[in-house]
Amino acid sequence: MAHDPIDTLGKATRHNMLVKAECSCGNVRYCRSADLMMVYGGGVDPLSLKFDCSRCKPQIKITLLEVHPEHLPKRLMIHKPMKIDGKIVWHTERFRG
Repeated sequence: MAHDPIDTLGKATRHNMLVKAECSCGNVRYCRSADLMMVYGGGVDPLSLKFDCSRCKPQIKITLLEVHPEHLPKRLMIHKPMKIDGKIVWHTERFRG
């Protein structure tokens, strides 16, 4: 049986995935697909999301990461978007799975 590609935030959220935004300067940011889906919608392609780098203005590479409950990353910081008064505000919190 062939697996469908994970091409929406909704599908990534069903698989409990993280979205990794990686800049060529080495700056990396992780976000829960579920948090991104609450802001951008479930039908958005996670690879088309636009992230800015605070260090430089390059092309950002987006990667989806599957999270296995028995292999949770330690000390990983998650960047969580929230819509406040129509603007997207980012908060940082420790990843707990």
